Amino acid sequence: MSKIKTIATIALLAVASVANAQQIRPFQRGPQFNDRNFRFYDPEVNWVDSVFHSLSLKQRIAQLMVVRVPLNMDNSQAAEFAKTMNGLGVGGVCFFAGTAERQAIMTRDFQATARVPLLVCLDAEWGLGMRLTDMFSFPRNIRFGQLPPSADSIVYRMGEEIGRQCRMMGVHINFAPVVDINSNPRNPVIGTRSFGTDRERVAQLGIMYAKGMQSQGVMAVAKHFPGHGDTDVDSHLDLPVINHNARHLDSVELYPFKRMIEAGVEGMMIAHLQVNAFDRQYPSSLSHSIVTGLLRNKLGFDGIVITDGLDMKGITNTYSHGQGELEALRAGNDILLLPPNVQEAINLIAEKSASDDSLRFFIDQHCRRVLHAKYKYIIKNGTSQIAVPGTDRKAVCREIVADLNLTLDHTIDSIVANAINAQATPGCQVVVLHNGRTLLNRSYGHLTYDSQSDTVTPQTVYDLASVTKVAATTLAIMKLYDMGKLKIDDKLSKYLPYLKNTDKASITIKQTMSHCARLKAFDAYWQHTTGYDSILALVAKTPLNSSEGMVYSDLGFMLLSDVVRRVSGMPLDQFVSENFYRPMGLANTTFNPTRSGIDVTRIAPTENDSLRGLVCGMVHDPNAYAMGGVSGHAGLFSTAEEVAQLMQMLLDGGEYRGVRYLKQTTVDLFTQRHFASAGNRRALGFDKQLFNPAPNAQTSQLASQNSFGHTGFTGTMVWADPDSGLVFVFLSNRVHPSAAVNLLAKMNTRTDIQTAIYNLLKK
Repeated sequence: MSKIKTIATIALLAVASVANAQQIRPFQRGPQFNDRNFRFYDPEVNWVDSVFHSLSLKQRIAQLMVVRVPLNMDNSQAAEFAKTMNGLGVGGVCFFAGTAERQAIMTRDFQATARVPLLVCLDAEWGLGMRLTDMFSFPRNIRFGQLPPSADSIVYRMGEEIGRQCRMMGVHINFAPVVDINSNPRNPVIGTRSFGTDRERVAQLGIMYAKGMQSQGVMAVAKHFPGHGDTDVDSHLDLPVINHNARHLDSVELYPFKRMIEAGVEGMMIAHLQVNAFDRQYPSSLSHSIVTGLLRNKLGFDGIVITDGLDMKGITNTYSHGQGELEALRAGNDILLLPPNVQEAINLIAEKSASDDSLRFFIDQHCRRVLHAKYKYIIKNGTSQIAVPGTDRKAVCREIVADLNLTLDHTIDSIVANAINAQATPGCQVVVLHNGRTLLNRSYGHLTYDSQSDTVTPQTVYDLASVTKVAATTLAIMKLYDMGKLKIDDKLSKYLPYLKNTDKASITIKQTMSHCARLKAFDAYWQHTTGYDSILALVAKTPLNSSEGMVYSDLGFMLLSDVVRRVSGMPLDQFVSENFYRPMGLANTTFNPTRSGIDVTRIAPTENDSLRGLVCGMVHDPNAYAMGGVSGHAGLFSTAEEVAQLMQMLLDGGEYRGVRYLKQTTVDLFTQRHFASAGNRRALGFDKQLFNPAPNAQTSQLASQNSFGHTGFTGTMVWADPDSGLVFVFLSNRVHPSAAVNLLAKMNTRTDIQTAIYNLLKK
C-alpha cells in the first residue's frame, strides 16, 4: 500500500471513529454510483460539492448562522448590513417587523449581493401579518384547535396560504407550527399559540398546517422541541426548568413531535429548556443528548434542526461570546439562529475546531446539510420574482377565517334548534358556498318528529316545491333561449296553440316568468281532473285577473313546462336531466324520485294527506301530482348539495367545473328585473330582493339587489348573491305532518340563518 493511500485510510478511520464516538449519523448525501462503478450526475450533489469546496472554514461556519435583520434601517444602513453579513458569508436572514414592500426590497438586495443564496426566514405562526403590518393575520392556533376533526382541512388551507405568501415574498423557512401542548395555564409564552391541551388534536392540526405550508415549497418547522407547553417561565427572559420524568415526557410532550416526524415535517426548532430527565447539565438547545441522542437517533428526524433564538436570555444569561453557538453546534444543530455576535461566534468555533477533529467534522456535515436545504428551497425551485401578496390573497385569507367562524359559530345551530323544538320543521339541510367553495354543509334533526325516525343526512332528498320554478323550468327556458329556439318577448300562444283563442293569446314569456301576465295565482284543478294535458286545458280556460301588476302564479309555470315540451320535443323532466342534471353529476335531482331509483327511505316525507296518506316520494303539490309528478311549478326533488351546485353554476355565469351550460349573457338577462319601473321586483323566473329590504321578508335584508333565488312551500329556499359570492340553500319538510300553519316562515328561520351567514362573513 502506498504512503498516500495509508494516510487517506487513517484519515477516513479517524473521521469514522469521531462519528461513532459522538453517536451521530453522518449526513448521507453524496456521489451516486451504479453497479459498474460509473458515477451518476446529480445536479444537487454537484451544486453542493462545488459550493462547499469553495468555502473557507469560517465561511462554512457562517453558513450555519441565520442572523436577525435590524429594524427600521434606511437604505444606506440596509446596504451596510448586507455588505457585512454577506462578507462573513452567513447562511440566512430572519425578518421580524416592517411592511411587506420594505421586506421585499431588502430581500432582493440581500440576495443580489450574496455569494451563496440566503435562506430567508420568518417567524409567522399566524401569517405574515404577525410580522408585517400590511399583511393578514389569522386567529391564534387555539381558535383552530376548537375545530371538529371533520374540519381539519381548514388548518391545511391556512398553512397552504401562509406558505404561498411566504414563497411570494422570497421566504424559504417559516418557524411554524407550534405543537407544544398547552398544559400549564400559567405558561407566559405558549398559551394561545398552541392548538390546545389534547395531544392528538395538537399533533393532527400541526401535521395539517405543516403539510399545507410544505405543499408550497416552504419549510415547516415544528416547535419548540422537546415541548415548551408545561412551563411557567418565558425562555426569552430566563431558562425554564422541566422536572417531569422521561415516561411522562415521552407520552405527552414528545407525542406531537413524533407524529410530525412521521408525517414528514422538514424542520425542527429546539427550545431553551432545562429538561432534567434528559440532561441535567445543558439546556435542550445545547444538549447533545437531546438534539442528537433523542431527536436524531431515537426519533429518527433527518430534517433541518434549528435552535431557538440564541440571543434569548435563556442562553445568554449563562453562555456568552460565542460559547452558546459553539455548544449548540456540538449538540447537533444545523442552524444557529440569531447569534448575538456573529463575528465572535465564528471566531470561537474556528479557533476550537483547529484542535478538535470532531468539531471540524460537525462543521462540514452541518454545512452540507444547510447547502442541500438551499438547493431544495432556493436553487431547485428557482428564484422567482418576489411579489407582495395583494388583495386577492387577503381575500383568500378572509375566506378561510369565514369558514373557521362558520364552523365554530353556533348561531345557525341555535336558530335551527329553535325551529325544530317549536316543531316548525322536523329537520333540514343547510349548505353555504362562498366563491365556489363549501363554507357550510350541515344536516339537522330527523325525517319526522318521531325521535326514532332516520336522521337527516346530506343524502336526504327533499321535495323542492316552487324551487322547481328556477331549478327546472327557468333553466330549461334559459337553455332554449341560449339555443335560439325562443325569445323572451315571444307570446306563449306561439308555442301553445290552445291559447290562441283565449284571453292569454297575447301574454309573453317575459311577462309570465315575471309573474305579471295577470294569471291567477292558483286553482285546485286536481279536484276536477287528472292528467297533464287535461289540467293544462283547465289552465287555458281560467280567466285572467282583471287588474295589472305582479301576482305570483303557479299557472304561468305550468304553461311554461308545456312550452319546453313542445319546443324541445321532450318533457320538462327529460330536457333538464339531459342538459343539466346528468352532465353535472346530480344523481339526486329528479322528478318522481322513486321511479329514478332513489330509495324512499332517503326521501323526507311531507304532509299526512287525507286522500293520499303520508306523502313520501311523490310530489306534495296536488296539481303537480295530478299531472303525473312533472310540472313547471313543482315536482322536483333534490338535496341541498346538488341544488347549491345548480345555483353556483348560475353565479359563475353558466359555467360549472370547466363546462359551460349557459351563456353569461343569458344568465345576466334572466337574473335581472324587466318590469322594475312598474314596481315589480322579480326577474325572469327568479325572485329578487325587495326594492326596500325589510325584516321578515322572503330573503335577508343583507342580500344585495343583484341577488336572486326562490322559496318553496315545503320549507325550501335557494339564494345566490353575486356581490358577496354566496350561495345559500335551505331544504326542509316543514309541511310534515300538516301544512296548515307555516311556523317556519313566522319564525323567519331561513332568513335568520342567511343573515347570520352575512354577519359571520363580515367578521
